[in-house]
Amino acid sequence: MAAHGMTPRLTAAVAREIHARCEARVRSVHQDGPLAFRIDVRGEARDDLVIDLGAPFPRVHFADPRPAPAQPTALANALRQLLKGARLVGADAIRGERALRVTLRRGGEDVVLWVELFGGQSNLYVVSAAGKVLLTPRGDVAKRRAASKGMAFEPVPSREPTDAGSDADVDQAGSAAVQALVEAAAGKREAGSAQARLRRFVKRKLRAAHKARTQLEGALARESEADDLHRKGELLRGSFHLLAPGLQRVRVPDYTVDPPDEVEIELDPNLPPGEQVAACFKRERKLRRGAEEARKRLGAGAADVDALEAAFACIADGQEPGDLQGVVDLLPSRLQQAALRELDEPQEAARPKGPSRALPWHVYVSADGWRILVGRDAHGNDELTLKHATPLDLFLHVRSATGSHVIVPTPRGQTVPRDTLLDAAELACHFSERRAADRNEVDYTPRRYVRKPRGAPAGLVRLERSKTLTLRRDEARRRRLLASRHGPGDSGDS
Repeated sequence: MAAHGMTPRLTAAVAREIHARCEARVRSVHQDGPLAFRIDVRGEARDDLVIDLGAPFPRVHFADPRPAPAQPTALANALRQLLKGARLVGADAIRGERALRVTLRRGGEDVVLWVELFGGQSNLYVVSAAGKVLLTPRGDVAKRRAASKGMAFEPVPSREPTDAGSDADVDQAGSAAVQALVEAAAGKREAGSAQARLRRFVKRKLRAAHKARTQLEGALARESEADDLHRKGELLRGSFHLLAPGLQRVRVPDYTVDPPDEVEIELDPNLPPGEQVAACFKRERKLRRGAEEARKRLGAGAADVDALEAAFACIADGQEPGDLQGVVDLLPSRLQQAALRELDEPQEAARPKGPSRALPWHVYVSADGWRILVGRDAHGNDELTLKHATPLDLFLHVRSATGSHVIVPTPRGQTVPRDTLLDAAELACHFSERRAADRNEVDYTPRRYVRKPRGAPAGLVRLERSKTLTLRRDEARRRRLLASRHGPGDSGDS
């Protein structure tokens, strides 16, 4: 069971748990990750029905309630609009398959959630009473299954179970068994994470050891330069009378060879004659000290490289997590404690490169839970409307007045609710030069009808077509909206 995640018997056990909560109602839907959803179900008690279609394995189970994310996603909003207020009618699993059906009733009509837990092909389908797919988060999977939005949904057929007796304990365990699987997978991920951290540590130290050995070998090789500098200093000292300030080179006699010869020596024109000689001997002493130090340390440096290469080869060959202590034992003794700390204390998540900056728009939340984006300034208006907004998003702006662009992100096939439209119009009025007016006219249109004239200044756009909403100032609505502001990069008040 731990190797394969959800089994047909475990799926059936969870389906019975869902069925036991009949008459409970859906209060909200949240999204915790790209393919992870939580349905807030409230009956005698509150539970979150978790549907996770992603790694480490797809699963469905009940879990303790968690706070809602600060910023709802468009997909969570779409699911919420389909399911909010619906009453649980029943649930059953497809015999022999990792798939289940959850039936809900809303407004006298049934809505069915089909959950298929087929590894990489896992998906969630929201199906109408007429059998048509209303929504699915994984369009690519739905397309391959011929169950895209708007198409008739064909459930997977039942089959004889093949895991009978393999997990008899799950009949009563249900969500607890799923939680055990989740914890086991988390432990495996942590072990894999520790292995990856140790591998990075060894690789980093091996790179540093190679660099240190190269530097030591270079220092040892430069010892021959010290002999040349000593000879240069002696020649300059014997012909000191030939030196003058500002010289770049000088020819001096060399009596150390037979017959005597002349040698041309490069000089530093910025140094006075007396310091020309001293500089040669100073550089000579520095090179000799470096070579002597390198000679002492080179043996230990080579041993470090050999030990680190052995450890890296061991862990790169797919060492099991339980053998990581053996990898640590291969390291030089001075690095072993640091390696153990690396295993015990996971590194913090890497910060994004480059300076962080605030978004060029504010984010507000409407009474219906929809996001409303408001440009910060003229350049923010252009970036929000012309670069960030999609053609289906709703654009709003106060008529015949300067002010912020307002965008309501709108999922395909959805219509902006009336309260959200009024909230967005209220924000458009508040962030305009007519914010104090008791009555305003607000133009609104899909983003695809917004154009920027050639050469127009920042923030100026033209609407090819639009509708107009006449709005009276509503202080209570305005205060609620301003209090709802949040979002990455937001700071300060408006």
